[in-house]
Amino acid sequence: MLELNVLPFLGAIVSLRTLIERTNSCDPPAIISDADREFVRGTLSSLPEVFSLLGCRSAKVAAERLYNELNIGATTYGRLATRTGEIESRFADELSDVKFLVLQPNEAGLMLPVDALLGAIGPHVEGFPAAFPKASQEIEESAKCIALNRYTASVFHCMRALECGIGAFAKLIEIADPAKPAAKNWGIILQEISKALDEKWPRSRRIEGTLGAEYEKIYATLDAVKNPWRNATMHVTNVYSPHEALHIARCTAMFLVELAKHCDEEGRSGEAAPALAEVNLPDGGSAEHIR
Repeated sequence: MLELNVLPFLGAIVSLRTLIERTNSCDPPAIISDADREFVRGTLSSLPEVFSLLGCRSAKVAAERLYNELNIGATTYGRLATRTGEIESRFADELSDVKFLVLQPNEAGLMLPVDALLGAIGPHVEGFPAAFPKASQEIEESAKCIALNRYTASVFHCMRALECGIGAFAKLIEIADPAKPAAKNWGIILQEISKALDEKWPRSRRIEGTLGAEYEKIYATLDAVKNPWRNATMHVTNVYSPHEALHIARCTAMFLVELAKHCDEEGRSGEAAPALAEVNLPDGGSAEHIR
């Protein structure tokens, strides 16, 4: 997919049409003046780059050929009109093979880097990719899918981002990485997380403001989305609407920002996670102090 800067593209079209109109208004047998020669050369100099960007190779070759002819010797307005008409014709033919997709301003905002995306749903965030590189990529892909009206694909990327989160959380509470592929599913990992929480932070001691209470909220979020979001997406059960995909993307991003207060993508915290120092979280702090 090509991200096109529209203004140079429109400028090239206007310049080419202006050149053709100016040339056609002149006497065909007459030799072009020095002033017109410089005008044509100046116009032609900007066209090949635009043609090349759009993959219009034939139009690019025609524009470069005319530019070189003007450098070699004199030419008539009639020959110039033929050459410029040829460039326009080739350009139009080649554009028929190119499909343009237009994003509205709110959709274009979904093509931004992850820090900007996170900032759009809450307070300013900086440096998130340093701590969660894989999850950041999935968040960006999810947002791009929404911009391009691929809503179920967006939710799929959200589930991949959440998978990064569940893996990080499991490592944070020191759950061993499953050796067998069959054991690397959400249901089994969540069972192990629940057991570890009960062993290390018994329910009776998970009062508000403690680390156990914070971890229980993380677990509850992952457990709540397992069936309605993760399973439904992976097993071709649901097709998502725009507002559903946007809601899931926002919830996923907010969850990962909260998780970043505890650990990085590898489940590391404190001095063992130097990348976390680069992350500017909404409240400017970390949950490391909670016990």
